Amino acid sequence: MTFSISFSGDEIIRQIKMQAMKKKELPEPAWRYKTVAYWNPVHGALKDNVSFFVDPWSLPKEPRFYNYVTAWQEGIQGYMLNSVFITVLTIVIVILISCAFSFMVARFPFKGGNLLVSLFFAGMMIPVHCTLIPLYSIMNRLGWVDHLIALLFPYVASSIPMAVFLTYGHYQQLPKELEEAATIDGCSIIQMFVRIFLPLAKPVISTSTILTAIGIWNEFIFANILITNPDYKTLPVGLLSLKGTYNTNYAAMSAALVLSALPIIAIYIAMSGRIQAGMVTGAVKS
Repeated sequence: MTFSISFSGDEIIRQIKMQAMKKKELPEPAWRYKTVAYWNPVHGALKDNVSFFVDPWSLPKEPRFYNYVTAWQEGIQGYMLNSVFITVLTIVIVILISCAFSFMVARFPFKGGNLLVSLFFAGMMIPVHCTLIPLYSIMNRLGWVDHLIALLFPYVASSIPMAVFLTYGHYQQLPKELEEAATIDGCSIIQMFVRIFLPLAKPVISTSTILTAIGIWNEFIFANILITNPDYKTLPVGLLSLKGTYNTNYAAMSAALVLSALPIIAIYIAMSGRIQAGMVTGAVKS
């Protein structure tokens, strides 16, 4: 007689927990699984495709750095340039709009200003991908589908609310004497913003830059729907195209994953010193 036993996912988890309780052992710490997930592409990029599957967890016996060359030559450089272009352009627009808007509303209050700020804050509660269908319809009518400009509008719209949230709180807590002294010295409002208040916002600008860069660099849904031309694909969509129909070089794909993470890691290292100051700025009024 032959018996077939099948377990659901919940049943398997329950069995594991029961065995752990019997042995009085705690489950593996979560950081171990995260470390394995991060380390696997790094050392997998130095293997050949055979050893990648035969012994995926061992260190490479002969590091194969040409996997990075293969990943770069298979088109990742074009995808990365597209991602760099749209990410930098989005960051510049988001920072300029959020800083200028927050400066005017926080330092020169006007009727309806609080309502506008509330509308920006409400934007953080709206899932940006729920606008995918109407946005695609609009971009298709304008003829912007398959162009990077089609990604610019949803990227800016989804990033501005958080940037306004940070910059508005920062400009509110600055002393009133700053613009009074600037006015006495003969500064116009534009000069006051560019020469005094914009440099003072470096902590929140750094925080907004990191958050925006991570969100745009890793965005997949809009890039996959609005861009079908390989010449304009961004990095997340381009990495998916490295997977072949019948054969895939997973070692080269791991190298591509490592290369794609380097720019964001560099930005975070360069600006991480100010991110904590930027997040707490404006939390307490002086």
